[in-house]
Amino acid sequence: MEEIKDYNSKKEFPVSKEELFDIIFDNINVGIDVIDYRGTILYYNKAIEKLEGLSSQEVIGEFIFDIFPSFNYENSTMFKCIETGRPIYNNIQSYLNNKGEQIYAIVTNIPIIKDGKVEGVVEFALDMDSIGSLYETFNRWYSSKDISLKKGKGKKGANYYNFGDFKTNNIELKENINKLEAISKYDYNVLIFGETGTGKEILAQSIHNASYRKNKPFIAQNCAAVPENILESIFFGTEKGAYTGAESKPGLFEIADGGTIFLDELNSLPVYPQAKLLRVIEEGYVRRLGGKEDIKVDVRVIANVNKEPLGLINKGKLREDLFYRISQIYVEIPPLRKRKEDILYLSRYFIAQNAKFLNMESIKLSPEVRHLFVNYPWVGNVRELKNVIIQSMINLKVDCGENVIKIKHVPKHIINENNRKRMKKTLKVNKDKSYEERIIAVEKELILEALDRADGNVSEAARLLKIKRQTLQYKIKKYEIENVE
Repeated sequence: MEEIKDYNSKKEFPVSKEELFDIIFDNINVGIDVIDYRGTILYYNKAIEKLEGLSSQEVIGEFIFDIFPSFNYENSTMFKCIETGRPIYNNIQSYLNNKGEQIYAIVTNIPIIKDGKVEGVVEFALDMDSIGSLYETFNRWYSSKDISLKKGKGKKGANYYNFGDFKTNNIELKENINKLEAISKYDYNVLIFGETGTGKEILAQSIHNASYRKNKPFIAQNCAAVPENILESIFFGTEKGAYTGAESKPGLFEIADGGTIFLDELNSLPVYPQAKLLRVIEEGYVRRLGGKEDIKVDVRVIANVNKEPLGLINKGKLREDLFYRISQIYVEIPPLRKRKEDILYLSRYFIAQNAKFLNMESIKLSPEVRHLFVNYPWVGNVRELKNVIIQSMINLKVDCGENVIKIKHVPKHIINENNRKRMKKTLKVNKDKSYEERIIAVEKELILEALDRADGNVSEAARLLKIKRQTLQYKIKKYEIENVE
């Protein structure tokens, strides 16, 4: 014992503290990742690599929503943790990585706070398959739902959107929404088709709020977020003894009785539960898992799909009989890229919406950013635009510059995608030209892109291109590039 004491007092441990933590974190059976307050991934251990099917080399230094496209500023618990500065414990999550793989995890987020400021978040993630029994998983999911907030509490349209909250300048879409508002009071089921991020839930809540059911529950459930092995329990409920540890609990249809149930991403449901769902819609009865009695429910169903319905039917992803039963009222929301008049209109709206919160005034987009936004494909639609505006405003505020959002304030992934698109277009346009002519076209495009990012500043553009300022000036003159400093 004396020898041990002597070693501890006189010898240094053979590895550094950083090396020790790396050894621990890379061998612990808990996924750990860290982001900074901007959403850049800083740390990613081996357990999280295994859970999410990605390597640390693929994700470190990347923006989190680029790696996990099913997350955004509104549904990300990590950004909620940054915003509130409070931990979030044991949150059940279902999400996609950028390879399209589905991941199920129970997640805890802890804010990193220094001098009273949230600098980032540490996330701890457990694979749901390792949590234990179906009973425990179901009860964790059930207890995580704040069902009381979804009930109207006797007030008209409490906590719900109205049709006025759906913002658009597209004439055809405006007309369709006006028609939808007029027929929402008729108690037919509704199917909404629109890509992710187009505002389908705003319309779903607006339909509910315009109907006679407005003072009854509105229950929204993302079908992609429910693990398949507890789908039936979630929708239809359970009876005590249905499986080991099961207790009597109502499902979502019982909870929504008298009101509306919104099935988000209906096409994510496997075909078998779709058949049971059809029976409930047609007959108005549910039978709990393990139950022997049918329970009468009066529920209006609003559902959405994020892919063209007939294509889903042809691929066996959506039952044809369910489609016809649920699409008594059918609504299609065009993607943002097909209604370009909305891009700058919504940009101004989101800037005004967030200016007060960020204590910013008279924020505008530079001409270069306006051009970028109008020509960007907006795969994530309105939701992506909103998130990009918020991040650009945050970057502008940190930059402490004038009240103009410039290219340098726009998130990196937007710039990269725009550059890829521009380069692809350049190569396509010049495909019949000689090798030398194509090289010149690419070089000119690279210079234009750097000048865009540098807001026309030649010195800054030269730094981005890693060439001398004099060299860049020569090439600008050679290629007759205008509108620079």
